[in-house]
Amino acid sequence: MGAKLAEHPGLQDFLAAGTLSLVRVYQMTTPMGDIVTTYEEADSVERSFQNQIDDPSEVAQLLREFVKDTHGIDLSAQPPPEAEQWLEYSEPNSQRHPGIAFSAPIQPGKAGVLRALTGETTGPRKAEWEALNRENGVTLHRAYIISTPMGDFTSVYFEAPDPIEANRRFAADASDFATHFKSQVADALGIDFSDPLPPIRTVFEAVRTTEAA
Repeated sequence: MGAKLAEHPGLQDFLAAGTLSLVRVYQMTTPMGDIVTTYEEADSVERSFQNQIDDPSEVAQLLREFVKDTHGIDLSAQPPPEAEQWLEYSEPNSQRHPGIAFSAPIQPGKAGVLRALTGETTGPRKAEWEALNRENGVTLHRAYIISTPMGDFTSVYFEAPDPIEANRRFAADASDFATHFKSQVADALGIDFSDPLPPIRTVFEAVRTTEAA
C-alpha cells in the first residue's frame, strides 16, 4: 500500500488540499508484533484531518484503508485521537534529515511522568535536554501523548543524519541527564532505553512539492 500511495499521480493534489507538507510512516517489529507509527506535518492540523476524512479522491480512499488496516481506526467513522505534545527539540538552521518514529503504550497512571519531563525540558533542564539531542546527532525530536479507548500511548519521532546511529548513541549515553531522562521514560513506558530500539523501517514517505490549495 505504501508504494502504491507514493507512486499515485494524485498524491501531490491530496497533500496540497490538506496542507500536508510531510508524511512519514514507520513500522517497528517487536516481540508483541509490528507497530506502525505515522508522523505528519501540516500548515493546518484541523484541515489536514478533515481532508483525510472527507476527501473523495482515490488517494484519500487508499489512505483511509491504510489507516484502518494498520491502526484499526476508521477515519470515516471517527476522527483520529488528539495528540498532546510532551517533547520538542529543533536544532536551529538544520536541514531536514531521515527520521525514525515509534509508539508504545503508557503504563496506567504514568502519563504524568511524561508531562513532568515537559516541564523539565522546557524549564530548568532545557539546556541539558538540548545538549542531549545535539551530542547524539539528533536535529529534531518530538513526542506526543495520545489517548485512545485502549489507553494512553506515546508516539516519538526524531531526525538525524543517521537515525540508527543517533539512537545507538542515546542508548549508550551515561551522562547525568540522559540517565535521568531514560529512567523517567522507563518508569512511564516499562521500556529500558539503555538498549537500542528494535528494527524500524520506513513504510511510506511523501513530501509536498506544490503550494497548499
